[in-house]
Amino acid sequence: MNLDQIQALGQCLRHLTTAASTVSLYAAEHPQVRKYCREAHAELLRALGSQDGLSLLRVDDQLAVEGHPLERSLYAERFALLLKRSGIGHLRFLRGVEEVELLALASGLVGKQSSLRSSQHLRFGQVEVRHRVDGDQGQLAADARRVFGDIGQEELARVNEIYESVRKGRQLQVVGLSEIVTGFIDIFAGHADPLLALVPLRAMDEYTFTHSLNVCLLNLAQATALGIEGELLHDIGLSAMLHDIGKLFVPVEILNKPTPLTENEWKLVQQHPVKGAEYLLGNPGVPRLAVISAYEHHLRYDLCGYPKVKSHWHQNLCSQMTTIADIYDSLRTRRPYRQSLEVEKVLTMIREQRGTQLHPMLAENFLRLMYTVHPEAA
Repeated sequence: MNLDQIQALGQCLRHLTTAASTVSLYAAEHPQVRKYCREAHAELLRALGSQDGLSLLRVDDQLAVEGHPLERSLYAERFALLLKRSGIGHLRFLRGVEEVELLALASGLVGKQSSLRSSQHLRFGQVEVRHRVDGDQGQLAADARRVFGDIGQEELARVNEIYESVRKGRQLQVVGLSEIVTGFIDIFAGHADPLLALVPLRAMDEYTFTHSLNVCLLNLAQATALGIEGELLHDIGLSAMLHDIGKLFVPVEILNKPTPLTENEWKLVQQHPVKGAEYLLGNPGVPRLAVISAYEHHLRYDLCGYPKVKSHWHQNLCSQMTTIADIYDSLRTRRPYRQSLEVEKVLTMIREQRGTQLHPMLAENFLRLMYTVHPEAA
């Protein structure tokens, strides 16, 4: 987006915020409301330009468009507050958006309609979910499946969109991934039991979480169980989301090849940790921990694996958590060249690799979590 488009979006948000305020005082049919929505629509079309759509992300009380923070203003902050109160973290405007859709948005943001729903040209991402905590473990599992299952559809689309832009050579939208992690952490904070995040992992076919989302949730569960919180917890989750980004630079036909790789193909795959780390180094806003985890996640506790490092190399604990989560989710997922493995078999492998390929204390922590969710595997 160029400067004119960003300024046009700012004007659009100003008119939308004013329309919402007017709706709260009068009604959606009021002439002034219609006027503000008409002006917002005109500015939005100018902001879209020739693009098929644009994404507006909320990170707490700040807005970002296409991964770039918007300049703070009274109206931008008010609009962010309206989104926050409605539990919306992601708003996407698509080409063809109509004035009536903006009117519905303005009305919904101030509670003048039953609920905010995505429309043909307006898509919402609900990331701040609140639901009750029940003492019954079965009910907890059902609640977790429902909540994380809904979020998964929204977040999966956003992750795919962000990663696809990287594959096409565009800059990584760190703000978008950061918000997804923040949403997950918010849900963790709403429950005393971090095991809730483990329930909806791809243990059953109906859950469509991608590998990066699974590893993110597994890392957050591991870290939360260890008492980690705050900014470090966020960086651990974001690092997990980005750990495999180097694979975007490996040909898809090699990653999905159903037969054994040739020596040259395997060398290309082994380069993805280095390529991922190099790519992340060139993106502002990426925490150093993410760069390290991308580089180290295929190292092992005994420093085998790849890339090759010196014998005195000190591997980061976040990387070692990511290694465990990566192994678990990879083996539990059906691949073109093999079927998924049963949870009992995967956990047995992790138990046997303690102290050699996997950090012994972190592996124990992971096993404790998983045995609570899968007591039959203990």
